[in-house]
Amino acid sequence: MRLPLVFMFSGQGSQYHQMGRELYDRHPRFRLWMDHCDEIAGPLIGGSLCDALYRDGDKSQPFDRLLHTNPALIAFEFSLARVLIEAGARPDYLLGYSLGELTAAIVGEALTIEQGIGLAVDYARLIEAESPPATMLAVVNVPDIETRYADRMAGCWVTARNFDQHLVVTGPADAIAPLREALARDGVVHQTLAVKYGFHTEMQQALEAPFMALADKLDFAPLRTPMVSCLDGRVYDGDSDPRDWLRRMWATFRQPVEFGATVRSLLAKGDFHFLDVGPSGTLATFVKYLLPADSASRFSDVINPFGMDERKYLGALERIGLNTAYRPGSASYSAVRASS
Repeated sequence: MRLPLVFMFSGQGSQYHQMGRELYDRHPRFRLWMDHCDEIAGPLIGGSLCDALYRDGDKSQPFDRLLHTNPALIAFEFSLARVLIEAGARPDYLLGYSLGELTAAIVGEALTIEQGIGLAVDYARLIEAESPPATMLAVVNVPDIETRYADRMAGCWVTARNFDQHLVVTGPADAIAPLREALARDGVVHQTLAVKYGFHTEMQQALEAPFMALADKLDFAPLRTPMVSCLDGRVYDGDSDPRDWLRRMWATFRQPVEFGATVRSLLAKGDFHFLDVGPSGTLATFVKYLLPADSASRFSDVINPFGMDERKYLGALERIGLNTAYRPGSASYSAVRASS
């Protein structure tokens, strides 16, 4: 029996230089959608988005300028979702993690891709102009960090709880430094994310009014596919007031991400196939650690930073029970590539 399919869209910190490059070079429909997004974003950012993403350099090259990464994440996730849907993978639910909620709104057709990229760029400019810099730190195996390291948490916030043993702490660099030193001293696994601003903290509070002013200029359509909020697990559908979930989208940018609780709330309704449509595969990994041992639910990513994008894309289609004509070496695949 086919499991209900959940498309998951990741947010800031999941991006990297050259993400999706193999698909861009080899999958004609993915390239078409990325180029379409590039045409939208280019005049807004003053240059080619695809050039910024795919210019010379490997995946280790820094890619953290918000003016580029915001629209790049939207473009990548939207384009990947489009080719999955075209191949027959139609989602039953959309789940967005932070900025990924904007992608979910676009894929759910509440916003057009033009509106979504425009909002992502405007939001990036607002953040770069008005938000103080900050550091986001992923921490493993310290679920009680607020009590265990209480003396090092001054000026910091827990901004995401992804599963029981994985959370994110955010704060100004000078506030994060003592915590990072203590974690390193104690051998606690931690990683600085490729994010320069204090999302999901009080540091964003002053931006609410200007963000809502930007969003109020947009016209919203009813959602065509239900969207799950990572703020509280609430499911929005075509009967939901778009302004209501837009306000909650801002709350998602401002409040901590409760990814673990959101997935558990879905699991309480039944079993699902969770498909990570982001560039890093991290949301699929989080789901792996959230599923009970006896769960019939499944999880998979489509691509990740470790390469073989095309093979992983085809494997993802197979894992959800689909066969695609776009197989390397097949006549139909070669014909489409030749015509692109």
